[in-house]
Amino acid sequence: MRFTEPWYLLLLPVAWGWVWWTGRRLLGVSRARRRVILALRFTLVLLIVLALAGWQGVGSLRSVCTVFVLDQSASVSDEGRAAAQQYLQEAIRQAPDDARTGLVVFGAEPMVEWLPAPRKTMDSMYAKPNPDGTDIAAALRLASALFPDGYARRIVLLTDGNETAGDAYAAAQVAAVEGIPIDVVPLPTGKAGNDALIEVVEAPSVAKVGEPYTVRIVVQSQKHAEGTIALDREGAPIKRIPVKLSPGANLITTTLRADKPGVQRIRAVLEVQPDSDLRNNLGLALTRVQGKPHVLIAEGRAGASDAIARALQANAIAVTRVREGGFPDRPEKLLDYDAIVFNDFPATALSPQQMEAVQSAVREGGVGFIMIGGENSYQPGGYYGTPIAELLPVDLEIKHRQIQHAATVILIVDASGSMNNYIGQHKVAHLAAEASIKTLQMLRPIDRFGVIISSHGSDWLLPDMARTGFDPFSCDGRQFQGCHGRRAGQPPSAIFPASEREPIIAVLQKVYGTGGGIFVRGSLEMAMRGMLTEPPDRARHIIMLADANDCDEQEGSIEIAQKLRAMGVTLSVVAFGDGDATKFLKQLARVGGGQFYQTRDAASLPRLFTADVSAMTRSAIEQGAFIPKVNTADERLREVDWNRTPALLAYNLVSERPLAQTLMRTHKDDPLLSVWRYGLGTAIAFTSDAQPRWAQRWLGWDGYSVFWTQVIRSAMRPSAQPNLGLTATVRNGQAIVELQAFTPQGEPINGLTPKLTVGAPSGETTELTLSMEGAGRYTAQFPLRGQGLYVLSTQGDFGTGRTATLTTALAVPYPLEYRFYRQNRPLLERIASLTGGRVVPEPARAYDPPPAPQRFTRDLWTLALLLALMLLMVDITVRRVVITLPEAVAALVGRLRWRRERRGATAPVAARLQAAKQRAAQRTQVPTAPRERVAATATVRTPPSQPDTPSEKPPPVATAPKPTSTDGAPEDTLGRLLKAKRNRS
Repeated sequence: MRFTEPWYLLLLPVAWGWVWWTGRRLLGVSRARRRVILALRFTLVLLIVLALAGWQGVGSLRSVCTVFVLDQSASVSDEGRAAAQQYLQEAIRQAPDDARTGLVVFGAEPMVEWLPAPRKTMDSMYAKPNPDGTDIAAALRLASALFPDGYARRIVLLTDGNETAGDAYAAAQVAAVEGIPIDVVPLPTGKAGNDALIEVVEAPSVAKVGEPYTVRIVVQSQKHAEGTIALDREGAPIKRIPVKLSPGANLITTTLRADKPGVQRIRAVLEVQPDSDLRNNLGLALTRVQGKPHVLIAEGRAGASDAIARALQANAIAVTRVREGGFPDRPEKLLDYDAIVFNDFPATALSPQQMEAVQSAVREGGVGFIMIGGENSYQPGGYYGTPIAELLPVDLEIKHRQIQHAATVILIVDASGSMNNYIGQHKVAHLAAEASIKTLQMLRPIDRFGVIISSHGSDWLLPDMARTGFDPFSCDGRQFQGCHGRRAGQPPSAIFPASEREPIIAVLQKVYGTGGGIFVRGSLEMAMRGMLTEPPDRARHIIMLADANDCDEQEGSIEIAQKLRAMGVTLSVVAFGDGDATKFLKQLARVGGGQFYQTRDAASLPRLFTADVSAMTRSAIEQGAFIPKVNTADERLREVDWNRTPALLAYNLVSERPLAQTLMRTHKDDPLLSVWRYGLGTAIAFTSDAQPRWAQRWLGWDGYSVFWTQVIRSAMRPSAQPNLGLTATVRNGQAIVELQAFTPQGEPINGLTPKLTVGAPSGETTELTLSMEGAGRYTAQFPLRGQGLYVLSTQGDFGTGRTATLTTALAVPYPLEYRFYRQNRPLLERIASLTGGRVVPEPARAYDPPPAPQRFTRDLWTLALLLALMLLMVDITVRRVVITLPEAVAALVGRLRWRRERRGATAPVAARLQAAKQRAAQRTQVPTAPRERVAATATVRTPPSQPDTPSEKPPPVATAPKPTSTDGAPEDTLGRLLKAKRNRS
């Protein structure tokens, strides 16, 4: 046994001494009872002290639980997988009856295949971990957590030992501390012995236009091979380099020339023979060629940015203009630019990936961002709830004042069977419901709404459906297929204030597709009846979601849309896919005066809805001319003559953010120009426009060019100094980042603590500290978690007194799993040696007990407390209840005698009942003798030897006193009382 708090045992002598002292003062008890009480108290105190000390029982574990850890990454060959399966089958077949078996499979992440349980056969395996990585450490940690109590523990690791994440040796150290041996079974890799691969392509992170620079290519080969390396830049072929490879590492160098500014992607493709795996023959490097400052302008309509482009170009700033469909698709291309400008550019023109790329370029790359207002910008442009909205210095949710533009919105949601199709991994019906919910959440308290569901027919959604649990998507209560608004309990229209949206949202969250296609005409008729009940001074709008492959009741729908338009009601259509009904839906939206949206990806739906609702209600646009209020103290606005500022005609309504700086305001103190730092970049929001609409009077103003040049230049990424450099390369699955900092005279800059921002391909951002490794050299490293582009940035003055942003990118073109072509046997042997395990043990020995006996502990302090409580009750009983030995013996004898008499009784039950009846009759008999006779008879006593009989016994008389006995017989109680009374008198 052992104790978790052994110091409490020191209380035992003191407690026993106190018990002995108090026991001597016990009075009124015999010596034997005193000894019993002392023994009870000594034991009671002992149990309490043992409980306080954490009494535990310790025993040896005899049964074994073995958890197998199986590598299923891409680096393991098919032969290795088959060998692992055979090993598992043989080991499980020979497992002892009292053993337990568990299985963890792993690749980039571990998964539990079998929980520990008795097994004699190998079950099927269903877990499918990501094969593009190997995390042995995570698999060992998971296996260590699976062991049940009461079993000796052992891990059998089946892997090639090539890890791409984690630290397997560190995880083995933890297992060694816990006493878990790890047996290792090395598996062969997937290489056939004749593989060649590109390990890394290195190019300078920064170059100048027209300057030559060197590209280094490291190639690993298992055998002699010959072939070429093809180089291209941005997809355009540059050159082909003939190569002869030797076994091991081969270094190939070549010289390229930077032809134009921007980030250039250099790709190398290895083409040699023999080569067993072509997946690892690709290498990438990125070089940023410096030139004039470069700005990307994304404009919503042609010519919208003419004035801004002329102003920037006149100030030696290069401009690239794109429209919808022309925005860069690759994240690294955004690093070409020092600033990005959205000029009345709608969110519907961007994919979610493009929005995230812009956010990453600003946050990690230091690229500036400017959003200029307009009818397709901010909330009307559909940016609400997007990554772009997160980086803006203004809040798109309008909180600061009431907007008196009430609106009524009716949503017609297709819930037919075709909505069970999928867009990507998402069911279309669920996406439509999610977009509808987001639209309802955008409504203000003054707005009203209605939702029509079209499945087997068309029906209004009612708040009571959420409270009663009624299923509006079924046929329950419907008169016939295709009836509209005639289900039991359906009102003619169901339009509610925005405060009633939560029950409707609850119903929409349970949507599913059923029935035929959407009933267009019936749904529009119901919506028109609903809109007739709404005041005409409200903005009224209908949004229909429909499957472009299945639309019923098209006849007459165009005429209803025309009637709605004449009533002042607009109709927009969102079509899923591209089917037979696409042309009809486009015409329906055009006649209804709304917009037609066609979507093929899941994430665009919420943007389409919010953009359409905002544009319809005009709730986020304030009309009316005004003169801006300017903070002229800011350096961005100093060179502008604000005394002759023309008026702006409208602006987008937004709210201020707490950490942003507002430099210009409207006549109603709404934000007009706001700025803040977002990560390493600067984000600016101008809520009016810069084109001949709201800013038509500014276009002829002398300060227009100065204003926009100053604003955009202030947001640009600070240019790097030629004496500063940031480079990155890959070594053994780790990214090695190096910063070189020198003065213009070549002296190293020491004593810095620069921060490195890492943007991973998954969108995750981490911050590291660059440590000084030498004169002017600072390095950091981090594990590569996946393939893709890693954006690396650092910012500071670096001892020069001028802020600079250094940015580079590290490309991982293929999973690191494809690089390994041999077992990492040394790592596996070190793991086995550290933990007391074995290398390639026989399958029959997979359930051997650990070399160091493993013991288990069981808490006994609870048992001690329970026994102490029981002894306390016994002690109280002994002290308070006095039972002498003669009394105990007499009670025992009497009990035994009573039981013998009861067994010896032979009188029949009927006789006993008859006797009892006679005695009862005698007690109730009425006396008839004279009073004197009764008194005389009362003095006669029956001799003890003569038994009483019912016929001879006189009846009792309660009122006649018995005279004193005269024959010397003992007096009865009544006679003694009478005698005592006479004596007192």
